[in-house]
Amino acid sequence: MFEFDKGNNSQIDKLYDYEIVKNPKAKRTTLWDHFGIALAEYFGTTTLLCLSCMGGALGIQGVLSSMHTSFTAGLAVTVAIQTFAHISGAHINPAVTLNALIVDQITWRQILNYIIPQLLGSISGAAIFVAVTNSEALEFIGGRGVCVNTINTSITVWQGLAVEIVLSIILNLANCASWDARNSDKTDSVSIKIGLLVTVLNLGGGAYTGASMNPARSFGPAVMSGDFKDHWVYWVGPVAGSLIASIIYKMVYLRKKSK
Repeated sequence: MFEFDKGNNSQIDKLYDYEIVKNPKAKRTTLWDHFGIALAEYFGTTTLLCLSCMGGALGIQGVLSSMHTSFTAGLAVTVAIQTFAHISGAHINPAVTLNALIVDQITWRQILNYIIPQLLGSISGAAIFVAVTNSEALEFIGGRGVCVNTINTSITVWQGLAVEIVLSIILNLANCASWDARNSDKTDSVSIKIGLLVTVLNLGGGAYTGASMNPARSFGPAVMSGDFKDHWVYWVGPVAGSLIASIIYKMVYLRKKSK
């Protein structure tokens, strides 16, 4: 999800009031490099989906709690970032990839090299979960669909959409802040920090929508279960939140100095 440069920022300061640390992977051009990035995003998203869905399987024992599922989701993100951030930035989320594009972490030519592997990894992760969980358990924990994000019946679809937008704004503002040159000396243990952020967002929003914040997180389980009810919310919400966060950060904090 993140890539950092801890080098001297004096040249950056001459050009901008505030600047995003450019992702050095954005300049890669060889076919092998692109393949490596795609593979990292695929395995990272597979990891996220597999662990997140398996975390919900504790319901088999009848002791499922929001604390357990939230920490599983957050720590799954931690694992993916720790393992693959140095290769691709570990976006593992199409909305984060859009965020990275807007703040110049990646180029337009790279975007499909991220998003397609993310969606394939989403399906693979959900498929692994289904394969290692017996049919009786899946029937018990599945509800509407196995590991599918759903909107709480006590709120409307539009309220659910608003929740996903708000959560995604918070997540993607944190992404922008982590890429900011002023933050380059505060990136130790970033995988844990972002994992805890995702945990908090899940604790706060999980009861409303499942706190997806990630189209890939919702896509694989929907494909595996054939349950696409309200699925559009889990694309529109995270993408809208990413756009809002990215544009605000870029316009407010990445202003060019007036001459």
